[in-house]
Amino acid sequence: MPIGDHLRDVMDLYGAPTCPHTNAVLICAGEKGVDINAHVVKDWGAGSEIRSMSPLGIGPILKDRACTNYGLVSCISYLDDKGFGPSLVHRNGVTRARMWREVTVAMGCNASDDASLSAALDILEDTLGSDLGNMKGDYVCGQYTFADCAWAGVCQVATNNGKGNAVSSRARINKWFAAVQSHPSTSKESINPFSCMCTKADSDGGTIRNISINAG
Repeated sequence: MPIGDHLRDVMDLYGAPTCPHTNAVLICAGEKGVDINAHVVKDWGAGSEIRSMSPLGIGPILKDRACTNYGLVSCISYLDDKGFGPSLVHRNGVTRARMWREVTVAMGCNASDDASLSAALDILEDTLGSDLGNMKGDYVCGQYTFADCAWAGVCQVATNNGKGNAVSSRARINKWFAAVQSHPSTSKESINPFSCMCTKADSDGGTIRNISINAG
């Protein structure tokens, strides 16, 4: 198979427009220049069809040919390797640990619950103001990493749910989120990764848009 042919395939993403993890995978796919065929899943319960791919009902699910990944970390790690451009994993070990810490906090946030969202965003606000946080760069760990994808998913879903003030009222987060919205694709493809996430219209309508960059 010629180099690059694999990226002509479209990966299948199964998730929900109101899920921060699904949105984090979408922005990551945009960053890495990967085409996505999106599928909305409403039933993750025992006995549901989706359990044939994710036995414990863990989502989102990213399927690429015979390879099936489920859970946020698995999906974005796969995209990072299979997509284009530099890695979204920080090269420095200490900063990489901070990156994973931020991903973990974002994953634990319930964006639909005011208390959970507020507590999580307070942590991000503190991180962005610390020397070990943004390291004088525009993003959570200085350079753009998985941490930004994970937090972008949280902030986008919160905004879509009418909780945008929780994001915009925190000065450092507001500045960071603006930088994320204008960040060019790491893959150098002509696409705005932020635009790949679900909009309020998508959320209200229960839809996820496909990502079409290379295929076709």
